Amino acid sequence: MDDFDSSTTANFTDGFSLAWGTFGGWISDFYALLPNIVAGIIFLIFFALLSYGISRYIRAYFERKERIDLGNILGDLGFWVLIILGVLIALTIIMPSLKPGNLLASLGIGSIAAGFAFKEILQNWLSGLLILLRMPFRRGDQIQVLDAEGTVVRIEPRATVLRTYDGRDIVVPNTMVYNSIVLVHTSQPRRRIEMDLTVGYDYEVRHITNIIQTALLGIEEILNDPLPQVMCWELGATSLGIKLRWWIDSERSEEVISRARAVQSIKEAFEINGIDPTDPQLIYYQNANKLPPEQDEQAQAENHANAKRKIRQEPFKAPLPPPAFTASSADPESETLKRDSKAKTLLPSE
Repeated sequence: MDDFDSSTTANFTDGFSLAWGTFGGWISDFYALLPNIVAGIIFLIFFALLSYGISRYIRAYFERKERIDLGNILGDLGFWVLIILGVLIALTIIMPSLKPGNLLASLGIGSIAAGFAFKEILQNWLSGLLILLRMPFRRGDQIQVLDAEGTVVRIEPRATVLRTYDGRDIVVPNTMVYNSIVLVHTSQPRRRIEMDLTVGYDYEVRHITNIIQTALLGIEEILNDPLPQVMCWELGATSLGIKLRWWIDSERSEEVISRARAVQSIKEAFEINGIDPTDPQLIYYQNANKLPPEQDEQAQAENHANAKRKIRQEPFKAPLPPPAFTASSADPESETLKRDSKAKTLLPSE
């Protein structure tokens, strides 16, 4: 029994001595590596400051070139590349036994694994970089990507942020923007708007077009070069289809204001000149429930004859001034300051 206790005590003492010796070896190795650790930390701090300075320089350079978002993404790329390089060099300083080639090989294997794990993130980042290099649009442009439409707030490494016309933000992944058809509303200084309406065949065409043309010319948002167009577009069964086309500045607010003022101006011009744009077929069906067919047809013929006679006899009456309608500068539909140079985009003005 005594022999067993003594052997157990001896084994415990030997194990403790071995552990203490190992711990002491670690302490000795730490003190031996302490100068390298201090040098590595100092080098890493220096490299971090250098990376930060280079990143700031890249951002400032592209800001002067009016390529803000491109400068942001390249500044981030330069910062992290230099930080990773600094960490590798600091590790070789702290542990000289490490080979730079082995570190790079390990980093390569790790980057492949990270690439598979973060495939979507890398695709969005590369798509964002390609968008910023080619720049089909810029900050402040009003665009439409699939069902998303609004003003470009910024282009980030992962997504493009749009502010909708009702004041909400949409985050669209860059891969979707890069691979989809993008409609850029503000790529050119002006664009054309179209609107359709119908009038009965009882009215003289030139009289109607003159009234509409006069109503459109008084609207400030509608450009006079080229002039708005009033075109007879379709011969319907009971009415004449007319297409209106006019040019505006390309912002969404100009479209909203010009369309609202045009509709009200035309309506008031029709009222002043005694014109009813209601489809005659609709009037016929409404009156058919009130009069016998023979009397209804006779009443319709008399109304048509009276309308024609009235238009020929009465001179053209000028419409009222267009209604006042403005948009606030804070409205998301209004013009937004463009932060990048138009000359660098994929769609420059001619």
